[in-house]
Amino acid sequence: MRAGRRRPELDWSLSARLGWRLAAVMFGAILLASALVALWTIVTLHHLDDEALQQQVRLVSGSLQRGQGTDAPVTVPDAVTAPFKASDGDNLFLVFSPDRRLLATSDTAKAEQAAPFLPRPFQDGFFRIPLIPGHRHGVVGYAMATGGRWVVVLQGREQTAVLVDSLMTRFLLGAVWLLLPIGCVTVLVSRATLRRGLRPLVEASAAAASVGPSRPGVRLPVAGLPREVSPLVEAVNAALTRLEQTIETQRSFMGQAAHGLRTPLAVLTARLDGLQDTEAAEALRRDVDRMSRLVGQMLRMARLESLPLDVTQAVDLRLVAAEAVADLAPLGLGHGVELALLAEEMVRVPGNHAALVLAVTNLVENAISYAPPGSVVEVEVAWPGIIRVLDRGPGVAPEYRARILERFVRGPNASDGGAGLGLAIVTEIAAAHGGKVRVDARPGGGAAFAVVLGMETATPRVAATVR
Repeated sequence: MRAGRRRPELDWSLSARLGWRLAAVMFGAILLASALVALWTIVTLHHLDDEALQQQVRLVSGSLQRGQGTDAPVTVPDAVTAPFKASDGDNLFLVFSPDRRLLATSDTAKAEQAAPFLPRPFQDGFFRIPLIPGHRHGVVGYAMATGGRWVVVLQGREQTAVLVDSLMTRFLLGAVWLLLPIGCVTVLVSRATLRRGLRPLVEASAAAASVGPSRPGVRLPVAGLPREVSPLVEAVNAALTRLEQTIETQRSFMGQAAHGLRTPLAVLTARLDGLQDTEAAEALRRDVDRMSRLVGQMLRMARLESLPLDVTQAVDLRLVAAEAVADLAPLGLGHGVELALLAEEMVRVPGNHAALVLAVTNLVENAISYAPPGSVVEVEVAWPGIIRVLDRGPGVAPEYRARILERFVRGPNASDGGAGLGLAIVTEIAAAHGGKVRVDARPGGGAAFAVVLGMETATPRVAATVR
């Protein structure tokens, strides 16, 4: 997977997911609480109705005269009968003899309608009649034996049903309008809280993204992290410390080895120069030259990696290219290759002059080694911050254009003197300047190497073409 591209299954936000889940949990909790409150209210209403029925039965029973026969006529005081008559038949009391003969009632007509539906035999306690004429919601009753008689109180469920329906409608409608603003505020507060809480993780991620070979000393911040994450960040910092030590050891070893090999190679070259000009001596000279070049490039790489580059200087890319061309002009003449500098614009960018000269030098030296005698290697400077090196060599096959920029990787047409580090050094320098190296085919044959700097502050100035 190429850098900068995220897998779809990883493209999600922890703060958004937690925020929505927290909001969903709160919505569910509020809805559940509302349902429980509504259920408790309904149960309470029915319980109050049951208590009212018991109280009415006791009231009627207490008004009956004691000591009379169970079949004697019954007279209920008007003070007790009046509330039942005022209920328009929704509330009804009946007094029965032991043989179920009606002795007294608050409404004779309603009593005759209800009589066939009463339980047989009577038992102390509540009973319910699901369906009865005039009461589509049914009737609830309570029967109690007192003085040998049965006192029964009936109450229609219409009032309770209407009250429950009205309560539920108003309650649920009010709950919805109440939940909407609460839900919106919950989502906003949850997102803000989670983002604030996850800010240290975002900062740690940004610090981790900046860790690289050029900045091995960067560590992830620990301040402000939750206790659950701190051990992970501390372990990563410990791993980065070990990695930095390993990188420094490798860099030091490569630099010391390259530096230590320069003297023996110089002595060996001097001794070879004293030998007679034979074919074997010439072959040894080529081998020593290749080794010297490899050691030199390793030393350059070690120095480049050991110290961070100061890329804040004002650098004129035209002067960079001119210096590289001037230094390698004798080498080009030795190979029968002409060097040309094409600078239609003088471009100034922030960077490191010496490092950019080294990068262009490596590209030009590489182009000279592949260019056929009699051809021209062109170095072109273009705005906003591009240096191109063009040759008429065999070119680079598309499958090798990315690989040859890696260390110790050489193309199929590489010369014997190549070490496989020159283009890697160019890539490192370009990356330090926020840029990259691009390898293309040159129209008409050859290769085109371009150092594209990632600088937006480049300043172009018109200049003459130098050749």
